[in-house]
Amino acid sequence: MKLSANRWAQWLVYGDHYSLQLEDDGLLLESRHHRQYIPFSAWDGQLTVSRGLLWGTISLTGYTEEGDPLPFEVFGLPWHRAQQAGQTIYRSYQAYIARYQKRLALIRPSLLAEYDALVNAPAYVRLSQLRAAQQILVEKLEGEGIPASFLASLDEVMATTLAPVLRGDKQWLKTRNQQWQAMMLNQWQAWFDRIESSPLNDGQRAAVLTDESHTLVVAGPGSGKTSVLVARAAYLIESGQAKPEQLLLLAFGRDAAEELKTRIKTKTGHEVNVTTFHGFARQQLADHQGQAPMISPLASDDTAKAAWLTQTLAEQWQQPSPRKAWDKLHQQQTLPLDENAELTACAHDSRLHTWVWSRLSRVIQANTTKRALTDKLASFEEQSALKNELAVIWPLYQAYKQALKAENAVDFDGLITQATKLFQQRKFTTPIQFVMVDEYQDISPARLAMLEALCHGKTDTKTQSPRASLYAVGDDWQAIYRFAGADVSLTTEFAQRFGDSEICWLTTCYRYPSTLGKVAQQFIEQNPKQLSKQLDYARDKAPAKAPKVIKVITDDTLEKTLASLEKKHAKAEHAVSVMLIGRTHALRPDALESWQKAYPSLTLRYTTAHASKGQEAHYVFILGMDEGVFPAKPRSLSLDEALLGKNEEPIEYAEERRLFYVALTRVQKQVWLVHQKGRASSFVAELKGYQ
Repeated sequence: MKLSANRWAQWLVYGDHYSLQLEDDGLLLESRHHRQYIPFSAWDGQLTVSRGLLWGTISLTGYTEEGDPLPFEVFGLPWHRAQQAGQTIYRSYQAYIARYQKRLALIRPSLLAEYDALVNAPAYVRLSQLRAAQQILVEKLEGEGIPASFLASLDEVMATTLAPVLRGDKQWLKTRNQQWQAMMLNQWQAWFDRIESSPLNDGQRAAVLTDESHTLVVAGPGSGKTSVLVARAAYLIESGQAKPEQLLLLAFGRDAAEELKTRIKTKTGHEVNVTTFHGFARQQLADHQGQAPMISPLASDDTAKAAWLTQTLAEQWQQPSPRKAWDKLHQQQTLPLDENAELTACAHDSRLHTWVWSRLSRVIQANTTKRALTDKLASFEEQSALKNELAVIWPLYQAYKQALKAENAVDFDGLITQATKLFQQRKFTTPIQFVMVDEYQDISPARLAMLEALCHGKTDTKTQSPRASLYAVGDDWQAIYRFAGADVSLTTEFAQRFGDSEICWLTTCYRYPSTLGKVAQQFIEQNPKQLSKQLDYARDKAPAKAPKVIKVITDDTLEKTLASLEKKHAKAEHAVSVMLIGRTHALRPDALESWQKAYPSLTLRYTTAHASKGQEAHYVFILGMDEGVFPAKPRSLSLDEALLGKNEEPIEYAEERRLFYVALTRVQKQVWLVHQKGRASSFVAELKGYQ
């Protein structure tokens, strides 16, 4: 059936539709300039026939794939024929609907089964699973020629039911997971109460149950992050969601890895692979290449490294070109060399070794060409001086690579690189399905590349098993290892980096009271690029006359303060822990040993601010809170710092602020900031303003 306006009417309507033709599965509209096909699947069956002075008009609304309405009108039609056409079109539409309702009936059980399997899955449902179910439903519908947008016209109830899955509704999935978590919290309540020495709090329980493809647990100081890692590993095993060999826990240090491994074994009775990044890389290379790579003594033995540096520097200085580069550099900047000594006599100098290795190690980590490094340095104002540093380091780098090749060995950076390539090739199957990372804020781009190669990429062709999930626990407020290559933005931009992600928050602090916590939080939150979080404190009920938690003293009163603490705790049943924290090892008090003897009620120990991470004490003294000491005095830009890239954080001393925050939050009862008279640093002044 085709209905068209006469020639005169076509001329009058000009650019509008003037012809309508009924096809098997839709309507074809024509105008002078184009044709428009409206399939019945993109129409709701409603049309209006209206009468004008001379002719009739048929009006209807089609819909785009996104469900947006598209109105159409066909003008200049003979009135009586337009009425008949409207009835004929409606009957054809109803016949079309009936045909497709029969087709839908054939797949209705499988559509609902797929939906029910997703909704009633006995576990947390990930976004990737929602997308997979969405794809299956769409393919089933399209297999019968039914666009998802047409489903409501065939079966409104089914369309309403399946709609959240068909549109991949993230909020619907979040609600579904919250309902599932509520059931699990009730079902596993007794287990959560006893898995650790103290019952897990609500935030910890929610974090244990969260299982997105990429999950970041942001854990404030003293909030029980280790308890969450242990409980999650135990829960996955005891709930039957994972076998022990499917778990991998990665820590940055051997001590942390051993603690986690022991605690999980104690709680579950199972051995779980808990290791360091380097340890895991070596395991995998050994398993899949037949033997473990040999670690070069240059990486593992400080004595061997010092001997190699001494010999290599001496050899370099015997050659005209490298010697010239060193002389040029020495004229431009002060090197840690004895000015009265001949250059060749300084090859063994430990201060020079430290200077060289800080720069050489960064070039090793970069693992790229000299041209690429030179291009990176070009963005700095100090590029001329930086390139001069690179000129003396690059020959050492080449010698270092040759030394590794001659030994047929690798260093620790090489381990990570080789393991990353192994995972990217995906030529083997792995049982690992759950990767958990402690202290994620210390992650470097190289380590993250290894994780991404393990967790992403191609699916195993033999087993078709999904890639492992990434479960990271850390705190961007405590990211203090930029000098070692860590990148805090990998934590603060976690959600942007991984689309399928969920962030959980451990905000209850058990270590110190809110009187300290609120001051520390005000201080650390001055950096707008860090994640914002509001901590609460389990020890909030302090006596009305509680002593000031943060005190400022001068270094000449330090010993007097220790004596006062000794007197206060002289009759204590157990020794009271006192931690003295300094920005560097150089601030360790010479009198520490004598103080330990003089104050037997106190357990005194000194540590650097970096080494204090993860520790705690009843009382803390932060030493050297002097201007130019803490925060450390800015130095001229060096090669190792430049190769880390420009610091994009919009606040001065961003890393030093986090380091001070770490030192400040080691305390349980009271902390003293110790400085020389008249030399209090800007951090001291700032904290005074918050109290």
